[in-house]
Amino acid sequence: MNQAADKIIIVDDEKGMCDSLFKLLTDDGYLVEAFQEAPRAVEAIRGGKVDLVITDIKMPQLNGMDLMKLVKEVDEEIPVILMTGYASLDSAVEAVSRGAYDYLMKPIEFANLVMAVKRALERRRAALDRRQLLEQLKIATLLQERRINELNALYEAGKSIGSTANVKELLRQIVVLASSVTEAKVGSIMLLDEKDECLTIEAAIGLEPEVVEKTCLPVGTSIAGFVAQTAQPIIVEDVERDPRFQRINRERYGAASLLCAPLTIKNRVIGVINMANKESGRPFTENDLKLLTTFASQAAVAVDDANQFEKNRRRLIEFEVLHEVAGELPQIKSLNAFRGILIDKIKRVFPVGYSLWFNWDSTGHTLTLEGASGTDDIPLTDSGGIDLGKIARESISLSPISLDELDLHNIVEMSDLIRGKLADNEHFPTPKRAFMAIPILKYSELAHVFCLGSDSDRSYSPDDISLARLVISQAALLFEKEKSLLNATRLLTMGNMISEISHDLRKPLTSIKGGLQIIKQRWSETAGADLVKMVEDEIYRMNELVGELVDFSNPNKYQTEKIDLRQLVQRAAELVGPDMYKRKVQFDTEYGQANWEIIVNKNQIIETLLNLFINALDAMPDGGRLSVLGTIEKPEHKKINYLALKVSDTGVGIKEENLSRIFDRYYTSKETGTGLGLAVVERIVSAHSGTLRVESVEGVGTIFTLYFPLTV
Repeated sequence: MNQAADKIIIVDDEKGMCDSLFKLLTDDGYLVEAFQEAPRAVEAIRGGKVDLVITDIKMPQLNGMDLMKLVKEVDEEIPVILMTGYASLDSAVEAVSRGAYDYLMKPIEFANLVMAVKRALERRRAALDRRQLLEQLKIATLLQERRINELNALYEAGKSIGSTANVKELLRQIVVLASSVTEAKVGSIMLLDEKDECLTIEAAIGLEPEVVEKTCLPVGTSIAGFVAQTAQPIIVEDVERDPRFQRINRERYGAASLLCAPLTIKNRVIGVINMANKESGRPFTENDLKLLTTFASQAAVAVDDANQFEKNRRRLIEFEVLHEVAGELPQIKSLNAFRGILIDKIKRVFPVGYSLWFNWDSTGHTLTLEGASGTDDIPLTDSGGIDLGKIARESISLSPISLDELDLHNIVEMSDLIRGKLADNEHFPTPKRAFMAIPILKYSELAHVFCLGSDSDRSYSPDDISLARLVISQAALLFEKEKSLLNATRLLTMGNMISEISHDLRKPLTSIKGGLQIIKQRWSETAGADLVKMVEDEIYRMNELVGELVDFSNPNKYQTEKIDLRQLVQRAAELVGPDMYKRKVQFDTEYGQANWEIIVNKNQIIETLLNLFINALDAMPDGGRLSVLGTIEKPEHKKINYLALKVSDTGVGIKEENLSRIFDRYYTSKETGTGLGLAVVERIVSAHSGTLRVESVEGVGTIFTLYFPLTV
């Protein structure tokens, strides 16, 4: 028992009695106030919490019976103990009948008083607990009834989604149910248009038909536009006074409380649901907003289901297009035919008036027109009537184009970039809003750009762009595979033919070389010796060419395997190890953290490294350092990482004017060189889908960097 919380009022016109009772009850831990004047006691009782009143019956100004009546008016369950020095049966009966808890005679037995106080306060606490429980039960009952109504409304809304085919009718039912549980007089569901720029009313109650028909709210303006933009539900206590939306919604809602919640599907806002003018006139609550948000989810599902049905129908057409493209690609013999098939198929889904096919030159940062097509309705001509098909390709090359900051997967960004470049070109009319530029990648790098457009101010939808991207990218991939298979077949046939020709060529070359040796012995010191030497050198070159042809036609020459590139560097270094020792050349390697296992032809890579190592040794006749650094980096004009081997020497270097020619076949600066070593290096690296870079400073040294694609 927490006695300190129990407050007792003592009323007696005798000061001694007040003081005695005050001390007695205070010592017992009660909060006590004592009054000799009854009117002052009444003020205290009316002014604060009181748990028990102990009063004398006979007092001037106000007797105990009347005081008890006033106490009961304040709180009927406050117990009152009456004291009297003039006890009688009549006064005792009257006291009990008026609601007194106890009737004590003076002089007071304090033990009896303490017991009476204790019991009275226990009764008071029980009464308060009972009252609190009743209040809680009443509130719980109201909440339960409201919750049942809410659940019924949600159940009906969910049932409607599965049974109502008409989306407009379904949205109307949701508005009606939402308004009933939120007690709103006005409600509406608004959806964004196809461009996500404007909200229109699709279902409403409490609004004039003219308002429903004419309302078109730009995103970002008004309450609904604000919610559509931020995707956050909102409560407005008074539209007229809210500084964010003052007066802008007065025509529809007046000065009233309002709720607005977004209709969201997959984190994308497709519309809003509004409720206004609560029937009670009070502002809406957070629970109302929570409930409306649930209805917004139901409405969003309904709209999404309807849209999904249309998308499924469209997707069937898309699958048909993809199937047909895959079936027709094997019969395609040219790039023009390939583009024609793509256009014919895509036009079945959305309008296409013209197409442009650009090739990408990463070195010059230029898109060069490779082909174009148009329709009778939209001829490919500029404002001067020039036929685009007859314009020289370089006339509509687009440059410079920087792709460093461009995401190739962002079709909208790519399309805006190309549209701007075309608009700046005098030979091409400014594309309308119906325009898209689809990048075509090869080995994860941009290779081509396929542009589609029509004479329409209505932009292509995200679904249109998605379909075009899917069809074009998949078709391009299949087309490349078909070309690769065709090329492989041709190469196999060519290899067999070259093998036979090379074999036959070796016989006459051997005979000519033998005969030339005899002539050389007889004309050793004659004027014809120089001529014989020239013929001998040419025969040597022919023999080297035949050797290359034999290698090319040998299937085993191009067999690949997954191997650690560092092992091949080590093997090549071992093969030239004796030469490095003789020439006092120090060899060292350093590799960064990477997966150095790649798919290569082992013998070809060793041949490449040997050519570079031997060249480096020749450049350091008096000794020096030959180093191999392995790292990960992006080659120039590339956007992805490659494995990089940097082979560097501290030799004589290469003259600047010769750098552009070192990979030319038969070019050499050595007296005994054939001019084939670096040409072979370039061919082998290219055959492995890699690239080369050379840096050299005359008198300082040379660095050859070999780039190989990372193995996935």
